[in-house]
Amino acid sequence: MLDVSDIASGYGETQVLYGLSLKAEPGRVLAVLGRNGAGKSTTLKTIMGLLPLRGGTVSFEGRPISGRTPFDIARMGIAYVPETRDIFPSLTVKENLELAARRFPCPPGGWTMDRAIALFPRLGERLSNGGNELSGGEAQMLAIARALLMNPRLLILDEPTEGLAPIIVRLIHDKLAELKHQGLSMVLVEQNFGFATSLADDVVVVSKGQVVWRGTAAEIRADTEAQHKWLGV
Repeated sequence: MLDVSDIASGYGETQVLYGLSLKAEPGRVLAVLGRNGAGKSTTLKTIMGLLPLRGGTVSFEGRPISGRTPFDIARMGIAYVPETRDIFPSLTVKENLELAARRFPCPPGGWTMDRAIALFPRLGERLSNGGNELSGGEAQMLAIARALLMNPRLLILDEPTEGLAPIIVRLIHDKLAELKHQGLSMVLVEQNFGFATSLADDVVVVSKGQVVWRGTAAEIRADTEAQHKWLGV
């Protein structure tokens, strides 16, 4: 579904990615693991066109997306939930959701506002609240719900549990597991090893801008040497 081949990218004159390659398969969850500063978030931003591609190629469902704008990439069927969540603080929860619902047509059986609120009932209780009035967990629920209203074929999430209380982490885990069960393909960057490997089918480990390990979630859970060497687990 997503084919990232030998990409190079970075910020200004600083290069972060050096020939990184990965693939995400339809109906599966790919976890991208690594220590802080390894290049995980840079990889997602480069895929989404938020950072310039300095080398290599990115394809989605066989179509090149390299050089396209983030809006074009979203229109092609990739939704991105950034680490910073980036909800609109001056808009209400309902208005944040309506922005995505109006911009992206809903196919039969697709994601509607009612369905998104059913997934995260707390949002239904907060529809009239401003984005700046939400807790971190509520903001994350809103960011994921807004992404789903784009009716994507691939959902990309950057550190979805960052800064959240354990009870909210479990809730987010269960909701993502539900989405996986429904067949939604996902790419997940996550520091929480247990969270990531319990959701993922496939895993790549990134260090210094390159993939240094790849395999299944079961294999990385069994490979304690790789955990210690590349993740500090």
